[in-house]
Amino acid sequence: MAFPSLKAKIISSAVEAKEMWPGLGDAFLGGPAQTADWFSFWQASVNPDCLVAALLVGDEPVLLLPLEIMQRGLVRMALFVGGPHANCNFPALSLAHQVARDDLAVLSEALHQARPDIDLISLTRQLRALDGVANPLLQLASRENANVSLAITLDRNFEVVLGRNNAKRKKKKHRQNTRRFKEAGGYRIVAGNSPSETRTMLDNYFAWKAKRLAKAGIKNTYEPAGIKDFFHRLFAKETSSASPRFQLKALEVNGQYRAVVGKSYARGQTFIDFIGIAEDELVNASPGEFLFFEDIQDSCKTDLAIYSFGIGDEPYKRSWSDIEVATYDTDISLTIKGRIFASYLGARSKLVRAIKQNGAVWARVKKARSRLFGKR
Repeated sequence: MAFPSLKAKIISSAVEAKEMWPGLGDAFLGGPAQTADWFSFWQASVNPDCLVAALLVGDEPVLLLPLEIMQRGLVRMALFVGGPHANCNFPALSLAHQVARDDLAVLSEALHQARPDIDLISLTRQLRALDGVANPLLQLASRENANVSLAITLDRNFEVVLGRNNAKRKKKKHRQNTRRFKEAGGYRIVAGNSPSETRTMLDNYFAWKAKRLAKAGIKNTYEPAGIKDFFHRLFAKETSSASPRFQLKALEVNGQYRAVVGKSYARGQTFIDFIGIAEDELVNASPGEFLFFEDIQDSCKTDLAIYSFGIGDEPYKRSWSDIEVATYDTDISLTIKGRIFASYLGARSKLVRAIKQNGAVWARVKKARSRLFGKR
């Protein structure tokens, strides 16, 4: 079957760019960080130098690649909009057409012509497939990212999910912590259903996260200008939607938030984008684990097929997950300088992956980082 040839278009106007997404039609698929609101709010709040690299049939979009332009030393790079906050990435696609490798070459050449100052397109933490559809970007030379994504097959049956890994222990701990929360003044699981609620939830999360990252000696990626405003706008906007793509949920005990989780949705999957907990008198009752238990149980009552913990390998994720998903990085060099830097990124990624795959070495690295840079 012959498919029509695609043409490329580079769009930097915020208004024109946002108007491209409806053109994908009902047969639309994309990662949460590759949506119109994510793009427009990031461009407005964080980095005005954003653009959409689009492939079209006639005037109808087939693939949308939202990018932000960043300077890294002597190299200017085009990255997925959202930087480290953009995870489990997947381009926005119309499922009515196919994208070939040659089409991607046309797209990168169009970007080079429109922005000759860009040295490298660096697309990281991509999913190989989403909802059964292959990622067309991985037709290009790609490498496995150092970080995996862990997930749960929901099966619409919470008992089946529990039964895969230490159900008895999970239930016992949940009952014990339920009693603790009731004795502490009562608890409830709440969703952020208004802008004021999402603002309060996020403010709590940002404060908890800053304290935790400082203690571990890890850079706080929420501190750069505009990023907190971006998240406030993103989650507030979704409170008016009957089927929100981004959602906040919290564990409230005795009228105070003790854990907050940020979620996103893409077709049959939900992704955990972040979670934070209050390190107060109830921290030993594991409010984060409690909130996950409740949320996974609720998700089993929906049509969702996959509950993804997103990027990162942690024991609490392993304790639930039955799926390990690799993520991938794709570098497209547009200049000689970009080609040199892409080689460096590839070597660095290989080293980091080797370290993280060695449990003993990775544990020592984390401990040293905390001692060197953490606040005691």
